[in-house]
Amino acid sequence: MKQRPLELLDDFVKQSKLLIVDGNTYVSKEYASEIGLLKWYVIVVSNLAIRIYPFVLDPRERMAREVNFMKKADKCFKKPEILIIDYTKPRIVRGFVKGEIYGYDSPITIHREIGRSLGLCHESSWVLGDTKITNFVYFENEIYTVDAEQAIKEYSDEYAAWDLLVLVSTLTMEGYLKAIRNNYSRILDAILRGYAETHRESMRVIKLLRSSEFKPLVLLLIPFPLNYVFYRKIGEILEHGY
Repeated sequence: MKQRPLELLDDFVKQSKLLIVDGNTYVSKEYASEIGLLKWYVIVVSNLAIRIYPFVLDPRERMAREVNFMKKADKCFKKPEILIIDYTKPRIVRGFVKGEIYGYDSPITIHREIGRSLGLCHESSWVLGDTKITNFVYFENEIYTVDAEQAIKEYSDEYAAWDLLVLVSTLTMEGYLKAIRNNYSRILDAILRGYAETHRESMRVIKLLRSSEFKPLVLLLIPFPLNYVFYRKIGEILEHGY
């Protein structure tokens, strides 16, 4: 089966291994692996210039953030059960989530549900920091997040706008050729309206994406000419509401 570009990138920086015990599948994730550290080193260094989100590099801090989110953020995305926490490695063993990786070709109902779930996270003061599409798996109409190493319960509109931007950016890059031809505006509409349904401050967050602080990031992270489609859709949402 042909892999999508973002899945190939994930294979390079993968920190997780599947474990099969008595016919049951689990995931073992090591936070101090060199490839895992490389992933976060690249992200943190690139983030220093923009200072949008407080990423951490330390393996134990990343594990602590993920464990905290998986155990306490009960009002947004579904999450796998954490079974073992090893602070010496550091490492966790968690349940395996069966389903499809979220992507451009996902049903329109899933795009809307991704937006709704992210809005619920923000409404309950959680932000994720790393919302690339390969961190989400859906089964039927339920959305799971399987990576929350940078999640914190320290809401701000800027952090929320970053979450939205990373989600849309990675979705756009993964489906770029299809997005150029059709459906892109419809998918954006589903995500943003789903988000607005569940987060009371959604219009403030969406408006921030048009600010001087975020405009260079939008132009950089969403490929041309789709970044301008994104701007038009934001304008429509702000003008007419959801």
